[in-house]
Amino acid sequence: MNLPNAISIGRLVVLTPLFVVALLVLDDPLLALVLLIVLGVTDWADGFIARRFDLVTELGKRLDPLADRVSQLAVCVTLVIAGLVPLWMALVLVASDLLLGIVILVARPDTVRVRWFGKLRTVLLMVGFPLLLLAEWVAPAPSVPAGVALAFVGVGVVLHALANVQYSIVTAREARERV
Repeated sequence: MNLPNAISIGRLVVLTPLFVVALLVLDDPLLALVLLIVLGVTDWADGFIARRFDLVTELGKRLDPLADRVSQLAVCVTLVIAGLVPLWMALVLVASDLLLGIVILVARPDTVRVRWFGKLRTVLLMVGFPLLLLAEWVAPAPSVPAGVALAFVGVGVVLHALANVQYSIVTAREARERV
């Protein structure tokens, strides 16, 4: 087990559940915001460390995207339950991740190559989710800051779905070419 994989596991089994507890059980948007920022930083750090120090592993290639999907879905569903995000956004995330997951199970690719579209959606969600919590902490919804943050999340969700469709098409095409 190397450091990047340990960071991914930490995001998956420690930080994501702590975020849910902070917002839904403790009703502490500031603590949830801090945890969300740590989630974002560790999402960046595990990949950076793996590439920079040549610690990329087959486990990491699968673990990092899994931690990404689980944490993004958990954050979005938690924000829906907290009343900060509309239900349709979580449903779009879940449906598009299910589509991609099914394609990956059937096609069994070695890896799914990340494209700029996927990186952009991640940035928008990683900026939008914390902005929503910050807006809730500073000026509870409805407010202009909350509206701006929700727009970031909305665009991120739409790009998430489009990126997953793109990944699904490319993965299916590559699987057909291997046959």
